[in-house]
Amino acid sequence: MYEIRSGQPGNESGGLDPVNLAMGLEIILAREYLKDVTISREQLKYIVMEAIRGGCQGHRAELYGARVAKCLAAIDGREKVNIDDLKKAVELVIIPRSIINENPQQQPNEPPPPPPPPPQNQDNAEEDQSEEEDQEDDDNQENEQQEEQIPEEFIFDADGGMVDPKLLFFAQQAQRRRGKAGRAKNVIFSEDRGRYIKPMLPKGPVKRLAVDATLRAAAPYQKLRRQKALEKNENKRVFVEKTDMRAKRMARKAGALVIFVVDASGSMALNRMQNAKGAALQLLAESYTSRDQVAIIPFRGDAAEVLLPPSRSIAMARKRLERLPCGGGSPLAHGLSTAVRVGLNAEKSGDVGRIMIVAITDGRANISLKRSTDPDASTDSEAPRPSSQELKDEILDVAGKIFKAGMSLLVIDTENKFVSTGFAKEIARVAQGKYYYLPNASDAVISATTKEALSALKSS
Repeated sequence: MYEIRSGQPGNESGGLDPVNLAMGLEIILAREYLKDVTISREQLKYIVMEAIRGGCQGHRAELYGARVAKCLAAIDGREKVNIDDLKKAVELVIIPRSIINENPQQQPNEPPPPPPPPPQNQDNAEEDQSEEEDQEDDDNQENEQQEEQIPEEFIFDADGGMVDPKLLFFAQQAQRRRGKAGRAKNVIFSEDRGRYIKPMLPKGPVKRLAVDATLRAAAPYQKLRRQKALEKNENKRVFVEKTDMRAKRMARKAGALVIFVVDASGSMALNRMQNAKGAALQLLAESYTSRDQVAIIPFRGDAAEVLLPPSRSIAMARKRLERLPCGGGSPLAHGLSTAVRVGLNAEKSGDVGRIMIVAITDGRANISLKRSTDPDASTDSEAPRPSSQELKDEILDVAGKIFKAGMSLLVIDTENKFVSTGFAKEIARVAQGKYYYLPNASDAVISATTKEALSALKSS
C-alpha cells in the first residue's frame, strides 16, 4: 500500500500540492505497469550493440539500459518498449559509461555491393512465387512490429564516435565527472596514514599489517602447517606465511588548496594584495578542521612568483606576506600557468583533493607568456610586442588547461565598470568557472565569496 505525503512546511491545513500529488500517482501507476512491460530480443540486441560501440566494460550498462527503457515505457503507461525509450536509455545509461573517440579514424570507402544474380527461369519463378509470397507475408507480419520499435541508426558509430553531435558535449561532461568520482576527491587513500577501512593485498613491503585479515587468511592452513612443523620439531601456536600477509588500506580526509592569483600591477595593486592577504589569513584561521591549504601568487613586472607556497600555517603566511610587491606590467598568463603548476605539484603530494584558483584581476594583460618564461626574450628590446588579441588567446588557452586539469576557477573582477572590456568574464567561461564582479571588495567579502565557492566545490 502506498501513501503520498505532500505539502509545504508550516501549512496547517495539510493540503496536498497538486503537482506533487500528480507525480506521486504517476510513479505508483508506473510501478504497477512495470510488471507487465516487455522488451523484445531485437531491442535488447540494440542496447547491447550500443554498449559495445561505446566501449562500455562489463555488462552493467546494457542491464541498466534495459531496465531504464522498461521504466520509461511504464511511466507512459505502455506495455512495450518503443524507439524513444531505447534512445533515452542509451543517453542516460550508456553514454555516461562510454569511452568517447572524438577523432575516429576514417576508413576507406566500402566497395559497392555485388550485382543481384540473374533471374531464374520464368516457369520455376511462377511455381515458387506463391509460396515465397506467403512466407514473406508471414515474416513481415512478425518482424514489422519489432522493426518499427528499433531505431534506424546507432548513436555510436563503428569507431566509437558520437553520431549525434548534440550529445557529444553531454558525453564529455559525464566522462569528466566519472573521472573525478573515481579519484574520490574528498578522501585520500594510502597504506600509512589515516583510518583503517579494509584490508588489501600488499603491492610491496607491508607498511601497516592488518592483523585480523592476516589471521583469517592463515586460519584454513593451520592444521596442515602444524603437521609439517611437528615433522621438523617446531612448536608454534600460529603459523603465518608471507602469502597470508594483508596490508591496511587507510583513508583520511582530503583538504582543498586555494590558490590566490593576484594582479599586483597598476595603481590599485596594493589594495588587491591587502585584500588577498586578509582573505588568505581568514581561510587559514578556519582550516584546522577542514585541512585546507592556501597559496598566494602575485604577478607583476615580467613574471609571477609564488609568494606563499601551499601551507596551513598562519605564522608562515604572516611572515611571507609582510612584503607585498606591487607595480609594473601585468603577466596574467604566467600567473595562471604558475597556479596550474603549483596545483599539480600539490596534487601529486597526496595531501590535496580539490584545487581552486581564485584570480583577483581586471582581466587586462600586457606581458606575453614567452617573455615571462624566456629570460632572453625579456631583455631583447627589438622583439616585436604581441598584439592584444594574441595576449587574449594565450590567456584563454591557459584557462582551458585549468578546466582540463580538473581544477576550479573563481574570477573576481576588479575592473572599472566605465572602461570594462568583459574579458575577465570570458576567462571564467572558458575555464567553466564562476565569475563575480567586485571592484571594491574587502578582504571579508573575498573570503566569504571564496568559502561559498569552495563549499559548493566540495559538495559536488
